Amino acid sequence: MLEFKSQPQKSFSPVMLWISAGVLVVLLAAVYFFVRFQGSSPQAGSSGIVVEGLLRAGDTNFEYYKTRVKIENVKAVLGISFNNARIATISGTLVNDGDRKLHAVEMHVTLFDMWGKVSKERTAFALRPGKGLTNRPMQPLERRAFTIGVESVEYYWDPKQISYEITGLKFE
Repeated sequence: MLEFKSQPQKSFSPVMLWISAGVLVVLLAAVYFFVRFQGSSPQAGSSGIVVEGLLRAGDTNFEYYKTRVKIENVKAVLGISFNNARIATISGTLVNDGDRKLHAVEMHVTLFDMWGKVSKERTAFALRPGKGLTNRPMQPLERRAFTIGVESVEYYWDPKQISYEITGLKFE
């Protein structure tokens, strides 16, 4: 016959307390940085995003400064998500050739299929105030990389045929 005897538990050592506190601090820092820089990943849509003071086509200031903002090295790649959704990632470089600080740049991206027909369209912010790793406006003559994601791309999408246009600007 077996007999079980309980033994007093050992006290919690200070070393274990410091290790646990360190792990907790690292986890909290990781959650903080994930939430803080979440805006640099491709957004699902820009319909809910509002930037106060954004200038649009028809405004003379927009038409003037639009010629000062250049988009270079644009390329498109196809990615497959974990649930087998096809995602197009459009990346490039924004160049502020003007003499003012650039706070926001809204772009309209159009994807085409192999036959030249419109496949998918999306309007999103390539630069947005308070988001991204730098979290500051673009200075005059500064270059900055951007990425825009487009979800649910059709099978016959042609990554060589994309069109993009600046549809909104905010500068000071």
